[in-house]
This record gives sequence, C-alpha cells and structure tokens, in this order.
Amino acid sequence: MISPKSKHAAKAAGSGMGAGGMRRLLSAMLAVLVLLALFPARNAYAAEGSLLELSIQAGSTSATVNGEPVTIQQPFSENGTLMVPLGIFKKAFGSTVSLEGEDVVKVMYGPHTGAMTIGGTTAWKDGVKIKLAASPRMVSGVLMVPLRFVAGVLGARVTPAGGGGIRVTLAPSLAVTAVDTQGGIDSDIGKTRIGNSYLTWSMNYPPGLVVGDSGGDEGVATFTSAENDYYLEVHASPLAVPLDPEGLLENLVGSSQEGGEIVLDRETVPEATTPYARTVSKDSSGALWEGRQYYANGRLYEIYLTDDKAANYKDLGKYAALLNSFQPSFNTSDSSIRDLSTIHNGLREAYNDDYGIALKVPADWSADDQQLYYTGKQGSYLRVKVSSAPAGSTLASWNQELQSQLQDTYVSEAYTLKDSVAGKVSGEPVLINELGLNPGNGWNTEYQILLLKNGYRYYFEYVAASSQPGDKERFTDVLNSIDIDFAQTQENFGRLEVEDYPLLSTKLITKTSKAYGYKIDIPRLWTPVQDLFESQTVEYRFTGGRFQLYASPEVTPEYALSQLQSYYLNTKKDPKGPQVKSVAETAFAGVPATILTIEQIKNSIPVATKIIIFSKNDVVYTLTVTLNAANATASQQATLERVLGSFGWAGE
Repeated sequence: MISPKSKHAAKAAGSGMGAGGMRRLLSAMLAVLVLLALFPARNAYAAEGSLLELSIQAGSTSATVNGEPVTIQQPFSENGTLMVPLGIFKKAFGSTVSLEGEDVVKVMYGPHTGAMTIGGTTAWKDGVKIKLAASPRMVSGVLMVPLRFVAGVLGARVTPAGGGGIRVTLAPSLAVTAVDTQGGIDSDIGKTRIGNSYLTWSMNYPPGLVVGDSGGDEGVATFTSAENDYYLEVHASPLAVPLDPEGLLENLVGSSQEGGEIVLDRETVPEATTPYARTVSKDSSGALWEGRQYYANGRLYEIYLTDDKAANYKDLGKYAALLNSFQPSFNTSDSSIRDLSTIHNGLREAYNDDYGIALKVPADWSADDQQLYYTGKQGSYLRVKVSSAPAGSTLASWNQELQSQLQDTYVSEAYTLKDSVAGKVSGEPVLINELGLNPGNGWNTEYQILLLKNGYRYYFEYVAASSQPGDKERFTDVLNSIDIDFAQTQENFGRLEVEDYPLLSTKLITKTSKAYGYKIDIPRLWTPVQDLFESQTVEYRFTGGRFQLYASPEVTPEYALSQLQSYYLNTKKDPKGPQVKSVAETAFAGVPATILTIEQIKNSIPVATKIIIFSKNDVVYTLTVTLNAANATASQQATLERVLGSFGWAGE
C-alpha cells in the first residue's frame, strides 16, 4: 500500500476498538472517580529532570513513587502479566489518561499514545495493534492494567527489583501534557487541535485519532483512527528554496510517478491562506492516497492520507475538513492544542538505556543515543564516554591526565585553559573545564565534565564551534539537564575499558597482514576507521591527523607516483591549494622509496601531508600521514616516526 517515495510508515492492520455495554461505561466512570482520589500529580522535583522511578510488587498494597511511599490497590499476576492500577503511572511519570467512547482508555506521554479496551485483549501502541495476555478490568472500583504494556507506551525501562519486585524507570519528558492538579484521569477530549510546536504546524484533532510511532523522528507524525478507518502522515523538512503551488504540484506528481503510482486528480490552491498543491493517486496495491504540500517557515510540509475503503478518488473528499484544517503554525498559548514535540527551548531529549544517562541536546544536532555522540554544524559536538577508572584515580589525577594529553596533541599556540571549576551533576561532585582550541580556522570552545562514581569515569566533552555562538550559550542548559542512574552501569556492565593516558600514550600494538606480507605498530590511542589488515586499505584517525596504508598489486610505483603528483597538481595556483614541497628518493623498509611532502589549507586549516611510495614482490605500498599544523607537537611527530619506523616485512 505504501509508496516507497513518500509514505514512510505502514498502516496498522486489524479491526478497531469495539463498543462495550452500559455496565462497563459505568465502571470506567467509576475508575475516574477512584483515580481522582488516589493519585495526585507527580511531585515537582521529578518533573525537573531526575530519573523518574516506580517500585511495585505483586500482592503488596505499598509502592514507592520517586522515593515516596504510596498506598495502592494490590497488584496481581495474570497469565504471566503483572496487573497494576492505571493511575500509578500518572503519579510516577505524569502520563495522561482519557476515556473515549464507552470503554476505550488512552494513555499518553509526550508524542506517544496507547489505547486499551476495558475487558478486551486488543490494544494499540502508537498506532500498532498488540495482543494483551491479560485484559484491563475493574477491581474494587480501580482500573487494573498490564504494567509492561503501559510502560512500553511511556518508553520506560522495566527491571527486576529486590525481593521479587519490579522497578520502572523513565527519563522525564518535557513534552508531557500538563497534569490535572486534582489528580484524576486527564481529559484529552478538550484538545481540539494537535501539532508540533518546534516545527510549527497544527491541525484538527478529531475524536478517536491515535498517534502512531514515528521512530523518534521529529519531522514525521503518523496517525490512524481508533476504528482503523484511515491512516495519515504529516512531514516537515527544511527547504531553503521557496516553492509556489505549481512547484509543489510538480513535486507531488513527480514523487507519485517515481513510485509507480497513477495520478487520478491534481490541483493547485493559490487562494488558500497558505497556498498549496494536492493530488490523489493510486499506488501499485490499488490504495488511494491524497497528498498535499505547503511551503512556509523555510520548510516543506507534506500530508498523505489513505483509506482502505476508498474505491474512487472522490471518496477521499470526506476528509477534506480534516486536511483543510492543517496550518503551518502553532499557537503556543492555545491550551487546546496537543503538542507532539519533544523539543523545548531548542533542546531535545536524549537517553541511553545501558548507562542510564539522560540529558538534553540541541534540537538541530544529529543524534546517536547508542554511541552517546551528538553532532552539530561546523564542528560542534557532544560525546559521552563511560570507562572504568584506573586504580587510585581521583578527579584531580584524571584532570591532570587530560591536561597532559592536551599538551601532547596541541601546540601551545593552539589552545588555552580558560577555567576549571567544581560543580555537581546528578548529585555527584564534578570538575568542569573550559578550554579554547584553535585548529587554524578560529577559536572553538570545549567544555569537559569529569565525574567519578562506583569505579567508573563519566566523561562529557562538549565543543561549540567558533562559527556557532548559540551552541556555546546552550552548554549550561545541557549541563543542567544531565541525569544519571548510576545503578544502570553497575547492573549492565562489569569491567570496562580503562583509559589510563600515561600508560596508553606509549603503548603500540603490532598488526600483521598475511595477504600483503607486512607488519606495523599502531598506537593504542588511535581510532580505527578501517583496521582489516588483510584488505588493501587501512586507516586510523587521531587528534588532528590521519594515517592510511594502501597496498595494490595492480600498479607500478611509477604509475602510483604519477597519479599522486597529478592529484596534488595545483593548476589554478590557489594559495590555499596543495603545494608539493618536495619529492625525495630514499630507502624505506629496506627497499627504494619516494617521499612526497605536501602542504595545503583544508577547511581553513593548515595541513601537512607526507606520502611514502615503495614496492616489494609486485605489490605497491602507499603510506600517507596527514597532520594539522595546530597538532604538530613534538609528541605527535615522534609517535608518527615510531609508526613509520616500525613498518617491516612479515617473517623477516
């Protein structure tokens, strides 16, 4: 059904939620009253950024919510599923709950939505149908629900606790809808519009609309109706060049045709408040899609809607009111709009479940939560590293290691130590360093956060590029957002890598290639890009430089040299372009060799390159060393000489 060009998510299959009887309606209404009395809004400290936590146990009427004991309806197990009071999730995490129709209960947290039927085993999580092992039901006037299903909707982590209990943890979401101070089931019925405040769009929010799972992509929102009548997508993406309605129509038609669709209807609507274009197309499965595109706010907005029951392109006309309600704007003062965005004050949430690290990062940065690496423009980035601490390590000794590493990798003119202050992160003492680094194209600001806990080092490195002053201004907000569940690291990891700079800085590892008959020593601190030594290419990176080794049996040394000389030939006499400083004949690893020395300006940074070409046994070897001028310290150059001097022939 879905065109591979423009419709990014598959429609949820299966029938919608069925209606129940008056008895279940009365029971559900009773649940509202009971929860109103039992569960007030979550406390203020939890909302401010600490990791939210719920501890609960089958058969116990006592639970712990963010460190505070509460009395609850007794949880019980059914078909291997722990059933718990629905209201406890609001108490612990600030999730919202609404009752729709007679028996459909929705759970919402930020952009995520779950839906369950009282007495039924069919549930929905972000638009995907799920079979429950046990059905939600009333017990002594309290609605009991499957713990793991609701925790999954919230994105919470469920782990065993001591004594047979269950522990549920969750990084707090800024996108949580404001909770009712009286503590009842929050009504989403009052929300008449839905949208994204960060990407500035909104549209009508009809009853029964279920928010789908967009995989954490802020630029895509997916919806389906609770009755599974229709499926809808909204996309928002940057577009630097404005498009008029004719250009938007050309986009839509071209996209459909590239996807093998037949365009059944097309038009431009230039007289609309925001001019747009629309098409109706039929995909290869026979499904009908209405597509619309708008240009506003420097973005391209795309809407796609399909209905399984539509047989003629005119059948989609019944959704005109919904689609016409779309606006490329978001009124932040309008409390009737449900905000799907997880971005506030220019920051988005980030979380690594393995280490229990929650923080906020600039919204326009690319994010890799698994590797805890976040990158912005022009060289700005944040990386987080957790390692085992060397025996006897302190914040002071660790800080001295970092300063020694800085002196070894940057010439004195390229760095400055601005400040080093004590602070606290997640309740633990830290050292915060501020440095200035100039690789040759301007002074970047680097912040280092050092934290020691339970034998582990938590290292945060935040770099704000000189051309991105806003990134520097956001550091304090990022720092204050860091929240660490230290028990997670202890639970999930044993002994990690030990980054002992004084020890590792002199350590080399001998690598051997049987396929190409050589051996070479590689510094332990270098980062591998391609380290399969049985392949033709090997590459490593280090601070301010790169090492490459290429083995080729297909060429001669003369041909390899001529190709390199042509590549570095500065025909335009660009003063920033490559300048071949020397071509020298010498011996290397016991065989004749040619060494090229090149200097150039790359991305405004002065760079020196040394290339060694030689051959043995009909294989031509090329060793290339690149080093920025700002990093050409005596220590770095000595290390490179050690590496080059270690090259030899396997078996000799």
